[in-house]
Amino acid sequence: MIHDNQLRHATHIVDTYKGEIPLHAWLKDFFRLNKQMGSRDRKQLSTLVYSYYRLGHAAGHLSVKDRIVTGLFLCNDQPREWLAHFNPAYNDAIAKPLKEKLAFTDINPLDIFPWKDELSPAIDHEAFCLSFLRQPDLFLRIRPGNEATVRAKLGDQAEFIPPATLRLPNGFKLEDLLTPDKEVVVQDYSSQRVAEFLQPTAASPAPGLASAAIGQTTPASAESPHSFWDACAASGGKSILAHDLYPDMVLTASDIRESILQNLRSRFQTAGIKKYQTFLADLTRDDIVNLPVAHLVLADVPCTGSGTWGRTPEDLFFFEPRKVDSYQITQRKIMANIATHLAPGATLVYCTCSVFKKENEEMNAFLRDNFNLQAEKVENLIGYPYRADTLFAARFIKH
Repeated sequence: MIHDNQLRHATHIVDTYKGEIPLHAWLKDFFRLNKQMGSRDRKQLSTLVYSYYRLGHAAGHLSVKDRIVTGLFLCNDQPREWLAHFNPAYNDAIAKPLKEKLAFTDINPLDIFPWKDELSPAIDHEAFCLSFLRQPDLFLRIRPGNEATVRAKLGDQAEFIPPATLRLPNGFKLEDLLTPDKEVVVQDYSSQRVAEFLQPTAASPAPGLASAAIGQTTPASAESPHSFWDACAASGGKSILAHDLYPDMVLTASDIRESILQNLRSRFQTAGIKKYQTFLADLTRDDIVNLPVAHLVLADVPCTGSGTWGRTPEDLFFFEPRKVDSYQITQRKIMANIATHLAPGATLVYCTCSVFKKENEEMNAFLRDNFNLQAEKVENLIGYPYRADTLFAARFIKH
């Protein structure tokens, strides 16, 4: 009876949720209004609902109930009493390799993300689709001077990726052992690799991270920027990364939302960053003036976020393709304002967490061809082989 009730509740959630807010926030509100559900029910319902959305745009012919059962089968590899109740054959095969499991279903995995022709050329469509059936891992970047302490606290709970990256299961209770932003920064593997583009002599990745990307400061003999502007700073994760690379530079962060900057300031306080300034700016405006003149500028622009949908599969499910064009228009406005204010010799790093070529390669060409910018390094930071996000980054020099 309990399994049937859980399936009924999960179906109700899917029928009711319309993607208007992040799924985790919606579920939190739902559980708050349904206090009779215990922690085991909440955990199970969350698993069932997320399994439904991880199928993306595949399995549209299935009922909600069958799609939940199929999603649970494909997204997990340990036998479950719940799955055995509804489909014993699925439960018996749950530990098989993913591609073998797909043969038990009538799902075409290429339908999970159906916009193959819109992908950046470097993205493997099939591998990207299959990545949605596994939740990405949690990645930490150890901040300078904290490696021994952090590794001692975590012991064998985390996989250490030299020289200073940690991989943990998603859902790990980090705050029980460490102080985020002081000892470590919660930062996806690919986001850490943006450090390669912030350095003047960045080498191609190994598949590990460049040494400075994970906490080693740039040697004094290396060229170091005197000033850094994080133009679309959001909560400031990449600003902290830049500070750890170049702790003596003057740091400026801007965003369109004061609430976001308040969060950034709080993080900076925990991180011990004192030499910085912030300001509000709508960089899409035609009349924008008095932008900072910085040696190094990072523009991690608003985008579809499609490279992170493995963490928020509801965004994949509810995505409207026309939004790509809308984001590209916004990106062009922002980058035109930034690029025209760059001083000669300045470095500009353009970054997205998108897999769409309109936000990546087409924007790279737009910047290169219209603003006297020379591209030094351009790469899709592909994360799905590592259970991480997929980003795009390009480094330019202003002439």
